[in-house]
Order: sequence, then C-alpha cells, then structure tokens
Amino acid sequence: MPSEESTWGGIVRMAFMSKSAAKRVEELRREIERHNRLYYVEARPEIEDRAFDELLKELESLEAAHPELVTPDSPTQRVGGQPIEGFRTVRHARRMYSIDNTYNKEDLEAWHQRVLKGLGIEANLLGEASEAVEFVCEPKIDGVAVSLRYEEGRLAQALTRGDGVAGDDITHNVRTIRAIPLKLDDEAGKVPRVLEVRGEVFIPANEFERINRKRAADGLELFANPRNAAAGTLKQLDPRQVAERRLMFLAHGRGELEPEPFDCYSDFLSAVERLGLPVSKHVRRCATIEGVWAHIEAFDKERAGLGYGTDGVVIKVDSFEQQERLGYTSKSPRWCIAYKYASEQGETRVKGISWQVGKGGTVTPVAELEPVLIAGTTVKRAGLHNMDEIERKDIRIGDTVIVEKAGEIIPQVVRVVEERRPKDAARTRPPEKCPSCGGPVVREEDEVALRCINPECPAQLRERLIWFAGRGQMDIEGLGEKSVHQLADAGLLRSFGDIYLLHRHRDQLMELDRMGEKKMENLLAGIEESKTRGLARVLAGLGIRHIGSTAARILAETFGNVDALMGANVEELAAVEEMGPITAGSVHQFFHDRAGRHVIEELKEAGVDLTAPKRQKPKGDSLFSGRTIVLTGTLERYDRKALEEKLTALGAKVTGSVSKKTDLVIAGEKAGSKLDRARALGIEVWDEARLIEAFGEG
Repeated sequence: MPSEESTWGGIVRMAFMSKSAAKRVEELRREIERHNRLYYVEARPEIEDRAFDELLKELESLEAAHPELVTPDSPTQRVGGQPIEGFRTVRHARRMYSIDNTYNKEDLEAWHQRVLKGLGIEANLLGEASEAVEFVCEPKIDGVAVSLRYEEGRLAQALTRGDGVAGDDITHNVRTIRAIPLKLDDEAGKVPRVLEVRGEVFIPANEFERINRKRAADGLELFANPRNAAAGTLKQLDPRQVAERRLMFLAHGRGELEPEPFDCYSDFLSAVERLGLPVSKHVRRCATIEGVWAHIEAFDKERAGLGYGTDGVVIKVDSFEQQERLGYTSKSPRWCIAYKYASEQGETRVKGISWQVGKGGTVTPVAELEPVLIAGTTVKRAGLHNMDEIERKDIRIGDTVIVEKAGEIIPQVVRVVEERRPKDAARTRPPEKCPSCGGPVVREEDEVALRCINPECPAQLRERLIWFAGRGQMDIEGLGEKSVHQLADAGLLRSFGDIYLLHRHRDQLMELDRMGEKKMENLLAGIEESKTRGLARVLAGLGIRHIGSTAARILAETFGNVDALMGANVEELAAVEEMGPITAGSVHQFFHDRAGRHVIEELKEAGVDLTAPKRQKPKGDSLFSGRTIVLTGTLERYDRKALEEKLTALGAKVTGSVSKKTDLVIAGEKAGSKLDRARALGIEVWDEARLIEAFGEG
C-alpha cells in the first residue's frame, strides 16, 4: 500500500503535469489560430501545411490525455459529433436583404441620383454638394450568403440567408471552415457583446477542380459549378464531409451589433478583419461615383486572377447614418447596388443537335458542343428552346457559335459566327417521332413547341414523376431527380402508383448505390406522408396541361373529390371560374384517357387522399374577406402556395388571371402582363411592403 507521502507526491506531479499541459495547450491554440489568420486573413502564410498539421496533432494528443482542458472554441473542435437529423429554421435578428442589380454605367448613375435625392442633397451654383456621400466597392462573390453570430466573442450560430427573414441553422458545418474563427481575437480590439457578420461562403477554383477530380474517380456525378457545390456542401448533414471540401469565407456585411461602435461600413470591415475574420483585399473606398466607375473597370481586368468566381462589384454608401436615412424597399436596401459584368462568352463548334422530352411531352432541341470553358466550368450542351429559335439564329451542325451563360449558370447559344461556317454545315429538321418512345410528334396550332402525345412515354414519365414528387406538389422527401432516375433504372418506377409500392421492395432498395437503411426509411416515410396532401396537390402534380396550382385548387374546391371531377363533362368544367374551353378540354381529355384513368385508379388503391381539404372559414371579417385576389411576380418573403393558402383562410378568393371581377392584385418583383392589365382596368395594386403591413408582420 503506498505511503501518504508517495500518494501526495503523485498528486503534486500530476498537478504539475496538468498545469504544464494547460500552458502548452494555450500556446498551441494561439499558434494555430495565428497561422489560420496569416493564411486566411492576411494571405501571408509562414509555414507549410504539413507543419500546421503537426501543431494540430500535438494539440489533439494533449487534449486526449487531458480532456478537462478541451473547450468548444478549440481548433480541434471544428469537426466532431455525429451527423445531424436535419436543419432547423431560425429567424434572423436582422433581415438579410437581397441586392438590386444594374448592368451599365447609365443605370449606376441613375442609382446615384436616387441616393442623392433620398438624402436631400442639392448642389449650389458652383456645383458643390450640400453633403458628401462616399462609397465602398467590394467584389460580388459567386457563393452562398451566410450570417455568423458571435456572442461574447465566440461563434454561437451560423444561418443561411433563406428567405431573408429566416434561414437554416448550419452552425455544425460552418465550424469546419478554417477561415472562420471560432473565437474572435480580443487582443486586436474590443469585441462587441453581439456581433453578426454577413458574408459569402465559396469554393476556390483549384479546390473545385480537386473535388470534381475525386468525384470522377469515385464514379460520382460532377458538380456543375462552384456555387452549386458550395450550397450543396453547406446542406450536408455530416460535418466531416463538409470539412473535406475546404470552403472559404469572406465578410461583406453586418447584422445585429450590440453595441454599435461604428460610424461607417469601411470602419466595420477594418474592425472585423482585426478581430480575425477574412475580408476581400479588393475592397475600395471611393469619394465619387466617377471613382466607383473607374474601380469597376479596373476590377474587371483583375478578377480573372482571383482564384474564385465573381460576377460583379457591390457598391454601398459608406456612412451608416446615411444608410439609415435611405432605408429599404420591400426587397433591397436603397443604399446598395450590384453592378454585374456582362456574361462570359466562349467560342465552340456545334457537333450535333439532339432532342429531349419534358414532363408535358414538349420535345426541345439541345446543341451538343465541343467542350468549352466558360465562367469556370466546362460547357458541353446548350438549350435551343424550339425550331423557331434554331431557324431565327440559323444554327447548323458544324457551325462555330458564341455561347454564354445566362446569369453565368444556364448555357445558351448567342449567335453563329457565319464567316466560319463550313460548306457541309447541315440544317436540322424537326423530329417526326418522339426520341424516347417513337410515338407521334405534333405541333399544335398557335404553338411553337413540338409535343409527344403519348401519355405513357418513358421520358415524359420520369419528368412527370420528378415534378409529382417536388416540393410544390406532393413534397416527397428523398425522391428528387437523381432518385427518380435511379429507381426507374432499377425497374422500380414505371408509373405514379409504383411510388406507393416501394415499401414492398426494401431488399432491392438496399441494393441501390448510396442507399442506406436510414435514407431508405426517410424516403418511405416521405412517401407515406405524401398520401395526405389532398386532391389539389395531386392535380397540380399530375402534369395535366394548363393546370397549375391555382387551377388545381379551384377544381378541387369546386368538385370536392376526384370521382365528381372525373364525371364532369367539358361544359361543366368550362363553367368553373378560371377554366375556359381550352383548359376544360385538357382536363376532360386527361380523365377520359385510358392512361389518365389508370393513374387515378393506382393512386386510389395506394390510399392517396383524392378529396378536397375543407376550406377553413375565416374567424370574423378580415381585410381580405370576400375579395378576389391575383398574385403576380416574385415575392421576397412569401412562398406563392403558402400565401395562397393564407389568403384563402382569411376569406379571399385567389385566382390566376386579372379580370373586371378582380378586387386586388399583389405584385412582386418582375410582375408582367397581369400588372399591366390591372393598371389598365384601374384595379387596386399592392406591393409586398403593403401586404406585410396588412398582415401586421412588418
């Protein structure tokens, strides 16, 4: 038995060792964070990656031997724990607005004039302004906007932008990004009690190439572009997979600050950089709008060498006090605008023109191209829309063409380089038979599109199934585009009804690539839950021509169940508001076609609810009771279907077209002909800000 002296000696030695370990742990943490800062913030690394990894390994070993020394903000805690079940939605402390775009110097100058007018700035006879306005210019990075919240200097939460009002909690993934400090450098300055920093998460070009090389070697589908890859990475449930992607971050905005010690945006950026957050080295402060334009032109020549994607320059009024005076529209700050450069173009050759079939049977041409690098990704195909487009641009097989990415995402053929046309360039003829099923192809009167009229066409079926399972229709979790193709290739999906029979094929499901037990159970649970969506969602999901969500809801509410709907004749259908003879004919044809009736029978047998949900009666009168309302354009805060349901619950009747019977039009961004017609008829029009006010949600 050990003596009291030897026991006490052991305790002393252990205490000394623990104290020594604690000191070394703190030294290592400071050193690791210093090197992170040198690499990501100051862009002047002092050591190689291998030496950095050795420091991290030493820290991991010490913390393993002394678990009492582990803290949440230790560099070793960036990746840890098990994959999460899903993402919870959290409301932003301050709304994350989107930014208006401009594409030329004239529009930029017009914005500048709006800023001056909004601030009440006038010039005297000598042209001297009554108040100075300065601007900050920074790169518009092609990534994913996130909001980082630090409390008492420690990373507390990270959210995606979401709809601007609320976003997904991605803290577990953001902690893996080495460019983002888990603890701010309080030695560099006073840290606000609450500091929300908005910024962009992105994948550098060389890292994107590495990821795609690895995916190709693993037999996986390649990512289309760095932005999609970054967005998909942040929505991974397993942070260990996120850590492997080596995401980057640059700060470019503020959310909640408590207290708010800054007078201007440029001071804010300098402060967060001192605290350890990376900021672009290409931020410029400009005293005049002429200086802003000079920077835009100069940066266009520099951005190709940055190593990450940019598509413009964001211009902000520097003074926070002036920003507050200028305020916001329902969508965007008035004190900020993005100048977007023209889409990058490339020259290539048309090797051939193929045809693909969509969910509604539309047969569209696709240009098969010699691979060309545009905006950081390789383009091999470009949509040609229809035969009229091919003939208008006179695109022939063998032609040299100019291709660009619309919005730097969707490839399109801009024009033919006619002087380089070979003598054997061949014109394209429209197909007489469907490229998928071999059935007849028709071009209906007053339409430019070709259409396969076989409702059992395999290509249509896959596209219809993808649409049916989509979020706006049956919302079946786990049954996305890739899953539909995978299940169809395995012979498990040949009809709508087959979706609801997948539970009988568990063994076959488990044999599919990347299909684990948990993923299968989630898929089957999503399918079971979709049975309760109701008739309106089913009708919207079946791909019936001319039937969208509004028409589907009206039909469901009018007839109450699918049997009554199937029993209606064309005249009865046409008498329903919003239908008309063309839509009525399309609905009647679907329900009296053998294939359409077969689909309904399958869904009935599967137990899918084919009745109309009871319409909720509004509690008392509301501002919307009894009013016929039309929605048009893109709304920032509200999902279209959810808004329709909300207005209906408040006693409104939401329709799809503007007429003399319309009481109110709610117009979002890029509202088109419906807004024009409403104004011509003198109908009341609200913007989103007025709607938010009416709901009391401002």
